[in-house]
Amino acid sequence: MMKIKNQYRTLYVTGACLLGIIVFTQESLAVDDPMLERWSEFSRKPECIKLIGWLRCQARSRLTGMPCEDTLNVTTPPFFGRLGIFITLKKGKKVRGCYGAFSHGSADIETLLSDYIAGALIRDPRYKPLDVSELADTDIIMTITTPPSSVHDYTSIDTHRYGIVLICGGDTSIFVPAEIRNASYIEKIMAGKSCQVSAFKAVTIR
Repeated sequence: MMKIKNQYRTLYVTGACLLGIIVFTQESLAVDDPMLERWSEFSRKPECIKLIGWLRCQARSRLTGMPCEDTLNVTTPPFFGRLGIFITLKKGKKVRGCYGAFSHGSADIETLLSDYIAGALIRDPRYKPLDVSELADTDIIMTITTPPSSVHDYTSIDTHRYGIVLICGGDTSIFVPAEIRNASYIEKIMAGKSCQVSAFKAVTIR
């Protein structure tokens, strides 16, 4: 069982995933979120394949300037006002971009995902923009999350089911499960630093 310390804090940050706004809330990591559970069920349905295909079409359109003729004929579970969404690009074992937020400026999933895939492609300052020649070999991963809550013992976190937020001095980094190899990966990043660690439960669609 993870020890939870609740707090309120709002930050504008960039980090492992380029992020809009972090909102720390009184959510407990030990409590399942019914809205996230609906996304977990959705992740096992054929519709999620269509969703990732639509994201790939959007990515190709952004990189080539050619319009995407596909429509998002998928009914997704609700998210607005409660769940975070991140889009990660991963080529082999290397992350090539990540963009998203825990709170959103739009309740329209199509508008939101169009913006977040563009962010992952060209707005993540850690990586050069993805070239269209790389797209076929790049996985597009969508992560849906609960808000983060502070944890005291990050080594107990199941990094297959939880992502990590690190606040080290003035730097904030967000790691979705697709980016985390294991707990020692986070430990290396924290080496020699005084960091506040938070975690969020996540559902991964790829």
